[in-house]
Amino acid sequence: MKTPIEPAKTVPRTLIAAGALLGFLATASTTAFASDLGLYIGASFVQTKFEHDWNELPAGLTVRDVDDEDQGFKVLFGWRPIPWFALEASYADLGAASGNTNAVCLAVLGYPCPTRLSADVQSAQLAALGLWPVGDFDLFARAGIQRWEADAEIGDAVTVIARAREDDTDLVYGVGAQYRYKRVAVRLEFEHLELEESEAEAVSMGVMYSF
Repeated sequence: MKTPIEPAKTVPRTLIAAGALLGFLATASTTAFASDLGLYIGASFVQTKFEHDWNELPAGLTVRDVDDEDQGFKVLFGWRPIPWFALEASYADLGAASGNTNAVCLAVLGYPCPTRLSADVQSAQLAALGLWPVGDFDLFARAGIQRWEADAEIGDAVTVIARAREDDTDLVYGVGAQYRYKRVAVRLEFEHLELEESEAEAVSMGVMYSF
């Protein structure tokens, strides 16, 4: 007489088999990315476009012939513990927006004529990245916070009439892709940065190196 199979005894074996399979897949995936996991550094060239309402300036000051695009750089330090997630701390000099102003210029007193307003923006960021590995490529999205600082000046290349500084904490998010070769990766990325009542869009290209 055959003894019927008891489900209570087969369930643990099934769970053990499934767990072993998941463990093997996780180990294989981690081994494949071994040279890409851990700490890394990077540096990028940045092209920035600023969006600002130039009508919201004090004391009737107006700006014309606005140049709202500039170049800058970005350096970062990151940690990728698993293939699908990373944390990055970075610093970016986004460049400056500038334009001619209608401020009174008294050339006889040595003030520049005409005057020009420029605002240089820097951003320190902490962000989380979700990555989707596809062969030697990674597609990723980032979201985080930034502490930005804008230094504004009115004057010319030689003389400064007035200075002002503004800073705040806002959001930053973006998407990008990178190609990995051993410990080196080449990255292309788009970021959107909130700057209180203004904003900036930055496109960057850079190189990462994993330790």
